[in-house]
Amino acid sequence: MRARNWFLMVVSLIAAGGGLVVGFNVAFDPYGLYHDTRGRRLTVYGDPRVAKYLLNVRYVPDNFNAILIGSSMSANWDMTGVEKLRFYNESLDGGNVVEDKAVVEPALSKPGITVAALIVHPYFTHSHDFETVRLEPSLRSSALGSENLLNAYKDIVRVRLHRAHQLNDYAGTEQFETVPPQLNPTLRRMMRPGTPFEVDPIALAAYRDLVAELRAHHVRMIFIVPPVFEDLLRAQQTAFQDYAQLIEANMASQDLLIDFTSEEFADFRKNRANFGDGIHLFKNSAAVVVSRINARINDWIAQGRLPR
Repeated sequence: MRARNWFLMVVSLIAAGGGLVVGFNVAFDPYGLYHDTRGRRLTVYGDPRVAKYLLNVRYVPDNFNAILIGSSMSANWDMTGVEKLRFYNESLDGGNVVEDKAVVEPALSKPGITVAALIVHPYFTHSHDFETVRLEPSLRSSALGSENLLNAYKDIVRVRLHRAHQLNDYAGTEQFETVPPQLNPTLRRMMRPGTPFEVDPIALAAYRDLVAELRAHHVRMIFIVPPVFEDLLRAQQTAFQDYAQLIEANMASQDLLIDFTSEEFADFRKNRANFGDGIHLFKNSAAVVVSRINARINDWIAQGRLPR
């Protein structure tokens, strides 16, 4: 065979193989980028940050009208317990506001999201680093073929063969296999008594930009201060109050607030059995928090302060 013909044959085989791979990925469409996602129940596979970013392109705005934006402390809050809004939990394990802002922006670019609940906690603004990869539009091509997609397929196979645990459900809720019994090093530094919370200026600017972006898209906002075990809260009472004031400066009169560090929820916070490390909640305790959020949202909808 002449060299030129051999070269053309090899190129043709490579192109055909690549086309088959791309065609399979488009047909399977694990992130809902290429087919109608309405009514589908897609879950997170592969890198959770990349997966949630891609799911927000179509799947989230097509199937949900509310989002919860937070870090690992709210990752296992099953927001399907909210009766009159369809919540998707955008929370990222170990995530910061810069990452979460990038994750939710694709969903905000389309109609659908009318309510956003934002977690108010110093961990969310302690850093502006992307933990794995930068979350940006170029990632959309990874759904046609990439190492992350290959890892996603491996996860799917392991889960379906019952060799791995399904970590996220269709509404973005993370199913913690274990709740940490001890604070991680970052939280341990934060919760050291008498230590002011360090706020990363880039992360704080991203928080403010996210709030402004939500307003620009006419999304109603609920700020949620998550519960903290009472002993930890008392040891850092001043730091928490100072941080709350910093975030409240971004609130407007139409914004809503649920503060689980207020006296109303003191009995919940005093029960050490609700918490793993004092910050992260056990599944049953997270369900109680969601039920309180649901009751408050029902009241606000009845009062006309939130869209149904």
